[in-house]
Amino acid sequence: MFLKVVGTRRRAVDAKHGMPRAILRKITLAFLLCLLFAACETSDVLLPESSAPIYYGTIDNIDDVYDGDTIQDVAILIYPFHSPTPGMSEAQLTLWPGIERRVDGIYSITNIRIAGVDTPEKRPIRGDRTEISIQREKERAEAATDFLKQLLLDNSKDDGTLGFVIQNPALDKYAGRIIADVICFKDGVSTDVAEALIEAGHAVIYDGGTKTHDWGAE
Repeated sequence: MFLKVVGTRRRAVDAKHGMPRAILRKITLAFLLCLLFAACETSDVLLPESSAPIYYGTIDNIDDVYDGDTIQDVAILIYPFHSPTPGMSEAQLTLWPGIERRVDGIYSITNIRIAGVDTPEKRPIRGDRTEISIQREKERAEAATDFLKQLLLDNSKDDGTLGFVIQNPALDKYAGRIIADVICFKDGVSTDVAEALIEAGHAVIYDGGTKTHDWGAE
């Protein structure tokens, strides 16, 4: 949100660039959002056979896996310092909320909703459901979460880094979260996490509309 001052002609101007600071901020934010959807080379992971841009994301703790289809506090490298963008100096990369400067580049810190699937809820909607139905969904939610955690643990590096490849990111309807394809690797073989969840019975196909699957059914 930008602060609008009413009743004055005074405008905050960036002394170095000679333009209104609010405009400069908008330009910078737009640039950072573009970077999020631009290709980002990663040399230390195997890549899936796809023409879509790839990003490498990491989490600090396996408990950042919130449930079967949501991973929280993912650090996504969107601007590696070894690949400078012409016309944009490092000094112009303003650190907005959710943007973090690290040694190797600029990261976006965000939550990821795995695209195309729906898994049981850890906190089910009660409505007129029975306690048995609610308990079934909670148990299935724990199983889906454990399954996703194991995929990431199997994919971890020798130093314990918990990372994965992200493709086709899109802004979610919930602030602070993106929807994306998530891909893990084990022994040089890639695993589409959404497909793995579905095949294991922990998820159903989901297009973002009204959820109709009853996870509490027998």
